[in-house]
Amino acid sequence: MNKSLFVFGIALLFTSCLGYYPKGIFTPTKEGYKPDCAGNTAEVQLLFDGEPVNFEYERIGIIEIQGEYTGKEADQLKSLKALAQTKCCDAVIGIKKNYVKREVGLVVSNEPNQTYNAVSFTGVAVKKK
Repeated sequence: MNKSLFVFGIALLFTSCLGYYPKGIFTPTKEGYKPDCAGNTAEVQLLFDGEPVNFEYERIGIIEIQGEYTGKEADQLKSLKALAQTKCCDAVIGIKKNYVKREVGLVVSNEPNQTYNAVSFTGVAVKKK
């Protein structure tokens, strides 16, 4: 009994953290889109704003990764790729770097949350034709 209470307490502590993890946001642009990753094993290609897109594609959604409190941009780009891959996308095009305000703190604490400027990468998630 005590062991399961301890595990529950640790789980509650980790789930009550704000801003300590990257925040991924995916907004589908196709009505009723359901990811179907059959045969999709390629690594997700990242093309930043201004880079040429030399392939035909189908737009799947708008994708964004907001950085964690002490995160590195390279890790955010890996998270962007991973999120796109879960949506069965081959590439993210038109990626722009922005900054968004996020909060960091504990939900179960009386201390006020800190606000910080997080790096955000936003782009269009696509499937190559």
